[in-house]
Amino acid sequence: MDYGELIKEIVEDRVSGASKLTIKAAYLILKVVEANPSVETLRRIVQVVSRARPSMPSIANMAALIASLAEAEYAGGVDLVKAVERAVRDAVNEYQEDVRTVIERGVATLSNYSSILTHSYSSSVAAILEKIGGMGVRVVVTESRPGLEGVRLAERLSNMGVDVYLVVDAAAAYVLEDVEAVAVGCDALLEDASFLNKVGTRMLALASRDAGKPFYVVSDLWKAAVYGVEVEEHDPREVYSGKSPVKALNPYFEVTPSNLVSGYITEKGLLREGELRKVLKEIWIKFSPGT
Repeated sequence: MDYGELIKEIVEDRVSGASKLTIKAAYLILKVVEANPSVETLRRIVQVVSRARPSMPSIANMAALIASLAEAEYAGGVDLVKAVERAVRDAVNEYQEDVRTVIERGVATLSNYSSILTHSYSSSVAAILEKIGGMGVRVVVTESRPGLEGVRLAERLSNMGVDVYLVVDAAAAYVLEDVEAVAVGCDALLEDASFLNKVGTRMLALASRDAGKPFYVVSDLWKAAVYGVEVEEHDPREVYSGKSPVKALNPYFEVTPSNLVSGYITEKGLLREGELRKVLKEIWIKFSPGT
């Protein structure tokens, strides 16, 4: 079976965030096993899915959990397809509940500010901003070039009646003077509590520190990069497509160090750097390959 074609939608999706792709990956695993029910098929598709988006470890974590749950049930005598169905259902339910909790905690934290600046497009951040925007909180969104994810977010919030302003990425430091806090999403949490997010996040974090504004990271703990993480680079033609011999770089993600973060909004609550490191250490011990 050509798994490459099957996961093409996940690999080439530059619009959806990690949350949507994680759930999509779960149901892809079920679809493949239903078509060719064998443990070998399950293990193979889990490997392929886990490597589909190396900057989004929640996908690999979801795949690993599904495989673990399904193989345990199968070993107990449950039909393989039924075992995978149950594993996908339970894993997705757990994941969605954790994401809902993150959103609730985000609303509780960020509704204390009258204005929020964000960068790129995180579905969890978007849901939080929709809720607190309805409470009168003003939102400023960067375009987030070259993908312009921020434009989509601004449109979504505006259509929901939120008081939202769109600015170019280079204006982020400028508008920091007029906002009370910054909140961004996260694609991967690293073991030292640094995190991976859309390029431009680190500059925003540095500017927030200089301006004395709190900088929050919204992330479920499924994004712990237990199985490794890679920084994706995309087509340089998104940056420059002219006819001159210009060389362009197009990194999509970058690492922002934990010392620039005021707090991490997670399903376990608002965590400071040291608290998150303890939680991540427990996750690494529990789920690291070979342990």
